[in-house]
Amino acid sequence: MRVLIFFFLCLTTLVAHHTLEPVSVQLTWFHQFQAAGFYIAKERGFYEELDLNVTIKEFQKGTNVVEAVLSQESTYGVGKSSLIIDRSNHKPIVALMAIFQHSPSVLITTNPTISTPKDLYNRTIMMSLEESSSVAILSMLISHGVQKEDIFLQPPSYNLNDLINRKVDAMSCYISNEPFVLSSRHIAHTILNPRDYGFDFYSDILFTSENEISLHKERAKRFYTATKQGWEWAFEHIPETAQLIYEKYNTQNKSLEALIYEGETLKKFALDEEKPFGVIEAKKFDEIANAYKISGLLKNGYDLKGFIDPLHFAKDMVKIGMLASREESDVIPKTWSDSADYLSTLFPSHQFSVVPLSFEEMQKSIEKGEIEFIITNPVYAIQLEQSYGLSRIATLSPRYKDHYYSEYGSVIFTKASAKEIQNYSDLKGKKIGAVSPHSFGGYLLGVKELNDPSLIKHITFLDTHYNVVKAVLEGRVDAGIIRTDVLEKMQDEGLLQLRDVKVLGAKQHPNFPFLTSTELYPEWVLAKIPHTSEYLTNEVLSTLLKLSTSPKSNQAFRLKTPLDYSKVHTILKEFNIYPYEQSPFTFKDVMVQYKYLFLGLFITFMSALFFMAYIQRLNKKLLSHTQEIQHFNETLEHEVQDRTHELSLLNTKLKELANTDELTKIDNRRHFLLMATQYFHTSKRNNMELHVLSLDIDLFKHVNDTYGHPIGDEVLKSFCKNVKEIIRQSDIFGRVGGEEFCICIQNTTLEGAATLAETIRDRIEKTTMICNGKNLPPITVSIGISSLHKNDKEVFDIIKRSDEALYRAKRNGRNQVQVILQ
Repeated sequence: MRVLIFFFLCLTTLVAHHTLEPVSVQLTWFHQFQAAGFYIAKERGFYEELDLNVTIKEFQKGTNVVEAVLSQESTYGVGKSSLIIDRSNHKPIVALMAIFQHSPSVLITTNPTISTPKDLYNRTIMMSLEESSSVAILSMLISHGVQKEDIFLQPPSYNLNDLINRKVDAMSCYISNEPFVLSSRHIAHTILNPRDYGFDFYSDILFTSENEISLHKERAKRFYTATKQGWEWAFEHIPETAQLIYEKYNTQNKSLEALIYEGETLKKFALDEEKPFGVIEAKKFDEIANAYKISGLLKNGYDLKGFIDPLHFAKDMVKIGMLASREESDVIPKTWSDSADYLSTLFPSHQFSVVPLSFEEMQKSIEKGEIEFIITNPVYAIQLEQSYGLSRIATLSPRYKDHYYSEYGSVIFTKASAKEIQNYSDLKGKKIGAVSPHSFGGYLLGVKELNDPSLIKHITFLDTHYNVVKAVLEGRVDAGIIRTDVLEKMQDEGLLQLRDVKVLGAKQHPNFPFLTSTELYPEWVLAKIPHTSEYLTNEVLSTLLKLSTSPKSNQAFRLKTPLDYSKVHTILKEFNIYPYEQSPFTFKDVMVQYKYLFLGLFITFMSALFFMAYIQRLNKKLLSHTQEIQHFNETLEHEVQDRTHELSLLNTKLKELANTDELTKIDNRRHFLLMATQYFHTSKRNNMELHVLSLDIDLFKHVNDTYGHPIGDEVLKSFCKNVKEIIRQSDIFGRVGGEEFCICIQNTTLEGAATLAETIRDRIEKTTMICNGKNLPPITVSIGISSLHKNDKEVFDIIKRSDEALYRAKRNGRNQVQVILQ
């Protein structure tokens, strides 16, 4: 009977262990390979290995994916960039993974008269309401003057023949699908890709609810891990993945060739160089939010805190081990925690954290490869360097009263009232307090300065610098050894007055404000572990050095390239401390090793001479290496400065190229519309006047056809030069088409705008262009003017009226100014 009960209990345990946790994921697409990662994770057992039973729900018409997740109808969902709008509307959703770093959504047309987004004005587009809210496609249309109300939306039939037979002018699709079908049928088509127009955002974002993250954090991690593993396997084995979909999930009856093409195309949109799969960056979401704001879809404020990968699933962890033992308790951990958060924002694919470690814990963490960098005192850094091959990469410089100091020493002190103690010789037979045998400033440097072995047996270790100071002031010990700056900081904190203590053997050092009894030695060390990549090391070091050299930096520490630590090595040698400890060489050893006293003395004498020569040679090598290190440090500092300057110049040039028309050197269409939109909202908010001038060079095509495009380009540059000399510096002047220009004017009357337009028209008419020694016929310009009305909702309303005034000027004979009041 007992055997049966035991067997039953074992069987129950096995069944319970293999119970899989049910999870569902709601998709938002109809294209098969877009679900490849989920299919692979399910079919290859990645979910099951992590005790998950996942149900994959293909999209059905009318499904609201966000509501399905929030109502717990589905545990996870795949949404679009419009999730940020849902978040701004206070829906508790969390973005975990961007399956595609670049959106594959495009518009496609077979109409040969449509070649740019501008050509879609008053056209019919097959696109769902959800797709029309896609920030990338919508921004592309708006940037070309096509608003949502300027197009006719037709609900999707998902029938490509509607596009081929011209029932619609364009349709929304994924670049990995319909273009393949049209190409295979040899049907000419045009793809309007938002990415080609500077709108490059995320697509297919895996998300869940805040409730899932808070209540089922461990399950969310398992689901994320298995899903990522599925996607990575799918893109590494596209033919096998396509075969699986073709045989088991091919609800759209696609050919195997089409599925392979879809996979190869989507792989380019999913993977980004030097970034882990699925990473989400706050910077890119800010760009998406700004585009939604301009389009008017994002009306509420938004906050990305807690929305983007709050548990850091998509980031590789980088741990900085900091020596935080009790004897070094005055190091400030929060400073490095703040810096770790700062580094995490600069490196979207890494999450930095600071881990306080004792001496023993730091050693074990290095052995197990659990940390990438360490912060420790110079003695322990040298010892770890010897044991584990660490590399010192920087020296810390703590701040004190707005100045940074990269050296420190030791203070030997007593109470000011102790008249019987005036110098070191008075310490014989006295009790001396120190921090710890491992403490550099709180023990070793002080013992070296005292230079009296008889005093060491009277030293009591009290664990912390503050304990030593307290013991001296309370009379429990007669004198103390602590590191420099402790007394000053305790006075600043109101814990003591410097007049209450007396420093023995006080020394003065230039530009060093602290009381000290010893020479100065290099501060703490930032070092890298051997397994840490050189790329990560260089990026982290470059970032921290740049932050340290910034005049606006107000950190509690700064970094410098490594100082010369040879003085620390000398201390270790002097005290016979690892890695320089040696077995004592006694007279007994000589007698055992040598039978004759004379021979023993002779060998001892020769050994001493050899040892002295060896030390002298070692010191020469050390001096040579020190000079090499100093030269390397100087070279590294110059290189960092040069690279930083080059990067600044490059960023300035890129910004100029992004905002400037290459030919005329004035604002391009995108930048003009962006600045004009800001002027529009400012004028609306402050009830100010705003006017838009639309300008078009008359018969410019005749110039190109008659004299050639190079002469036409010179005419355009001359035209812009003349206009720039007339308008104010605050006026916005941009090229919005081939020979079409716009000027946005603020803080002037309509009469002033008309006067400016007439001045431009007159200047252009009177300007003479010379070509090959001959004067070109006069160039004239037609100008339309419109002003801001209180019912205008966006700047394009003013631009449309100014365009109508421009066309009226052209119809009435050109070379004139027309104003539309209503």
